[in-house]
Amino acid sequence: MAPDSGTVATDGELVLRRLRDDPEDYASMGRWLSDERVLEFYGGRDAPLDPTRAAADYLETTGPDGPTFGCVIELDGRPIGYVQFYRWLDHPEDAARIGMTEPGAYGIDLFIGEPELWGRGLGTRTVELVVRHLVEERAAMLMTLDPLTTNARAIRAYEKAGFRKDRIVTDTQLHEGEHRDLWLMVRTEPRR
Repeated sequence: MAPDSGTVATDGELVLRRLRDDPEDYASMGRWLSDERVLEFYGGRDAPLDPTRAAADYLETTGPDGPTFGCVIELDGRPIGYVQFYRWLDHPEDAARIGMTEPGAYGIDLFIGEPELWGRGLGTRTVELVVRHLVEERAAMLMTLDPLTTNARAIRAYEKAGFRKDRIVTDTQLHEGEHRDLWLMVRTEPRR
């Protein structure tokens, strides 16, 4: 891969690349995050994004100076979803609240934005790819995901990728006007 391609990690036809400050990427984000099927578990159906709002929201947090590393998930060159990861210590209030204060602790959030691709193992493969990147390139030792407790599909995918349910985190996620419970799911890696 060319160093300026923005490619973060690959697994055959599955590629993670940096979210670009580009109208095409924001159009994809806006389309995905206005689909009620996606929003049922990511963001909330009461909070759809259009491309303009997606640009504002995601450039602030995932841009070059942001605390979060945002990536588009591509399958055979086609954008199909989004994944982000962050060092918990770069989010000190959240890290302290859930006890993720180790230097090698990272959080991961993702969605597959194309519902016709759900159930094909792409979420599991994406998580495995992110974990490999975090362990090999960033010396991660502990990684977390925090799906809504009602998101059975995501929970199964994350368990297949080696994550285990650690504990329920209550009243932290405002989703569709209500505070919802999340499963804190954890995967640890041995020190190298």
